[in-house]
Amino acid sequence: MLNIRYFYFLLILVQPLMAELVPAPLFQDGMVMQRERPLPVWGKADAGKKVTVAFAGQSKTATTDPQGRWKVVLDPLQTSAEGRLMTVSGDGMPTIQIKEVLVGEVWLASGQSNMQWAISQSRQEDQKTAQSGTVPLLRSFDVPRVLNHTRQDTVNGSWRQATPENAMSFSAVGYFFGRKLTEELKVPVGIIHSSWGGSRIEPWWAEEGLAGIPELAEIAKARLAKSPGFPGYDTEFRNYLEQLGGWTKIAAQAMDSGMTVPDMPPAPERLKLGHGAESGTYQAMIHPLVPYALRGFIWYQGESNNGEGLVYTAKMRALIQGWRGQFHAPDAPFLFVQLAPFQYGVDPAMLPGIWWAQQEALKIPHTGMAVTNDIGNIRDIHPGNKSAVGERLARWALADTYGRSGLVKSGPLFSGYETQGKGILVRFDHTGGGLATRDGKPLSWFEVAGADGHYHPAKAEIADDAKSLMLTSEAVAEPQRARFAWSQIAEPNLINKEGLPAGAFLTHPEEIAAAKR
Repeated sequence: MLNIRYFYFLLILVQPLMAELVPAPLFQDGMVMQRERPLPVWGKADAGKKVTVAFAGQSKTATTDPQGRWKVVLDPLQTSAEGRLMTVSGDGMPTIQIKEVLVGEVWLASGQSNMQWAISQSRQEDQKTAQSGTVPLLRSFDVPRVLNHTRQDTVNGSWRQATPENAMSFSAVGYFFGRKLTEELKVPVGIIHSSWGGSRIEPWWAEEGLAGIPELAEIAKARLAKSPGFPGYDTEFRNYLEQLGGWTKIAAQAMDSGMTVPDMPPAPERLKLGHGAESGTYQAMIHPLVPYALRGFIWYQGESNNGEGLVYTAKMRALIQGWRGQFHAPDAPFLFVQLAPFQYGVDPAMLPGIWWAQQEALKIPHTGMAVTNDIGNIRDIHPGNKSAVGERLARWALADTYGRSGLVKSGPLFSGYETQGKGILVRFDHTGGGLATRDGKPLSWFEVAGADGHYHPAKAEIADDAKSLMLTSEAVAEPQRARFAWSQIAEPNLINKEGLPAGAFLTHPEEIAAAKR
């Protein structure tokens, strides 16, 4: 007689396994959702299952596709600092409860080490601020540093509140940017942090962002041919599989007959994987977040691309276009940090070339730039004052994104020049209450050149309108061109009366030569 316990065991085995319902990684307890935007909620389950998402009085249902993917889109929501419950349920699947969901402002923070730099690594003043108390409305989601050749669906991470204990491991720039927004807007703020020290800009690209950028046309073509998931590479890989199948038969026959096995056909070349190489960080650290609703991006990177000159502007355009496209946010603000002075030990004009390329990126709509040449450390590539960086980025957001009138968002930025006899008149945007010096000393790091192109130190005087400068030099009788802070160790003293520093400039950008890399 069949053992009764064995009979029950067999019954359990033949029962259909309970389907698994998995929301995308950002949908966890303590999450912040973007206000006033359609809100995609998505994930995985068994194919053909109905999935329902309920939140804030809304209920939306979708059916999973053959690959088990599902997505609903909640209607836009207003700000809510009250932690509420979201439920995700489906046919024959246990209901998932996501607790303490807030609705406010969401920003993605990315870049290399200066964005990755934690509060615990920053100056004591910044650590003291973070340890002074919890910021109740600020949450952060940290994306682990991983790589992949192909676009991934998930990452391991969780939302954390900005308590004194948690905050010490937060991105310092992300923390102070978010903290400033919560203080000024009085709404919840979520910072999604995804950065990697030493990373170049290229592995952060979504390939689609390179389209339509003439300077990168050849690079785009070459990358697509080496990118899994895109037609050029996938076609070659299918051909490779066919060749491999034929080779397998020939190899087996050769072995059976004692003959030499021919070489295996080479696989199609892929982009070099690495945070400092060509590909991998977008695929594993950004794409799993797509298409989470967010307000915009903050970016701190460029050290690893130092020496590329104006081509870096095109590379930033590719990054911005790609991310805006992937997140379905064509007008999303993209706010970035102009690198601080540092003694790289190479051509001292290489870093200013990146500075100018970054300023040129301001011509891309809905961008902003925080200048940091007054808070750097020429002996440390990781300046300790991260609170000022985050707050300067927040100024751009408050002024442009949130419409804060009367707020001066930037220090003086070069806008034009004209020669006037023995001098050059230089005009600036963002002069605020007027041009000034940070230390009360004569203006520093100005140079002029004549027709021979040889630069000499120049005397700079603030004009009566306090919005322009007159540059002269006894060594140059008829100056034709000018530049400012054109050295990697320049820490100039020109500011506006709001205390924000001026960015480096040169009147003839054709002088910038990209290094061979």
